[in-house]
Amino acid sequence: MKRLFISSFMLNIAVMALNIVTGIMMARWLGPYSRGEFAAATRWAMLLIGLFAVGLPGAMIYLGKQYQGRQRELLGAYLILGLGFGAFGLIVGELALPLLMGDESGELLTYARIAMLCLPFAVLTDGLIGALQSRNQFKKVLFLRILSPLGQIAVIGGLEASGRLTVGGLIWFNTVLWGALTFVLTMIWVVRAIRPTLRNFRTQAKDLTSNGVKIFGGSIVAIFGGNFDQLVLSLALSPYSLGLYAVASSIGGLLPSIVFGALGVFLWPKLMDLNEEQRQRKVESIHALLFYGSLAVTAAGAALLPFALPLLYGRAYEPAVWMGLLLLAGSPLRICSAVLINYLNTIGKFHAVTLSEIVSLSSGFAIMLALLPVSGGMSAAIAMLAAAAVKWLYATIVACRSGLSVTDLFKPDVSMLDRRKIRAMRRPAVNSGSEG
Repeated sequence: MKRLFISSFMLNIAVMALNIVTGIMMARWLGPYSRGEFAAATRWAMLLIGLFAVGLPGAMIYLGKQYQGRQRELLGAYLILGLGFGAFGLIVGELALPLLMGDESGELLTYARIAMLCLPFAVLTDGLIGALQSRNQFKKVLFLRILSPLGQIAVIGGLEASGRLTVGGLIWFNTVLWGALTFVLTMIWVVRAIRPTLRNFRTQAKDLTSNGVKIFGGSIVAIFGGNFDQLVLSLALSPYSLGLYAVASSIGGLLPSIVFGALGVFLWPKLMDLNEEQRQRKVESIHALLFYGSLAVTAAGAALLPFALPLLYGRAYEPAVWMGLLLLAGSPLRICSAVLINYLNTIGKFHAVTLSEIVSLSSGFAIMLALLPVSGGMSAAIAMLAAAAVKWLYATIVACRSGLSVTDLFKPDVSMLDRRKIRAMRRPAVNSGSEG
């Protein structure tokens, strides 16, 4: 697990660097107003992708690890279910957008409708990646992670060089067409590795749906929780204000995105390879190390941000500095929450995960609505910080009631990272398709 985390962590640092480059390119070449238009036009599509996945990608990981002999049947059932839910989501999205964006310009509504076209293959891609994770084929998952920002840089650079870098061009070529190419590549990999079948379709579909619904409860609230700030701002404030907040949010999410990417690739499936006691000790060690490590990185980042943000993004984005500092302050809490949520998922406490998201979203939403009239975009940053603290506190309480130790969550056990001990703790591998 140590080797997987380090390789995944280093790759996610590269992804972060590439994302910074894409963020700077978009911010400088589009400007705050058009950057806000792009965020507003793509926000609803990103939200509906998570909603119409219905928890099925998580169910693919969970059932694929539990019943490795059924992976071909599970994949076949997922492809049918994912295609159906994705197509249905596209129809719902196209019909709902005029109501959701009734006060926006016709041009912005058109952009949002174009972005919605990515929904079916984005839903399918999420489940295909889950299938790779269930087989421990982490190298392919990591490659897909770095392929996304590389493609974005190529698209943005190509559009700028050809004089076609507009919000509409960016949505067509980056959101829709590049997303479709990523889906095709992922589909080829997964089908070659697993070779799906529709045998026992009804049973597999029922198991996927029932487990997906359990996971979906937490996912749906997490999706709203991760988007409610920009959704509310897009409805209440101008594209200019949303553009400032989008840049601040991308900066505040840099460190969590690195760690989420590293942990999200392997932590859930790998923890399921350990027995209960080993799993608990491993989670405690990871939580402690990431808490102190992310705290130190956050402090250094906060010291540099007032100088780095205007220098990199341009002085037009200087008002975003304080929002960025508040969002950055929530990084350690968000990272530690992710570790605990992964642990709760491995022991099947999906309802607890759902409640943690509900409590977090409710508190953040209430704070944002209360502060929005007086502080504008700053209200969203304050709300996201409060939501992160509430979620971490709730997840800690539930995890400790499930066997973790409060004190050990803050005691980094460096010996746990010894490779020989990790190998001794791990159960014998039974999956010949493993890469990790």
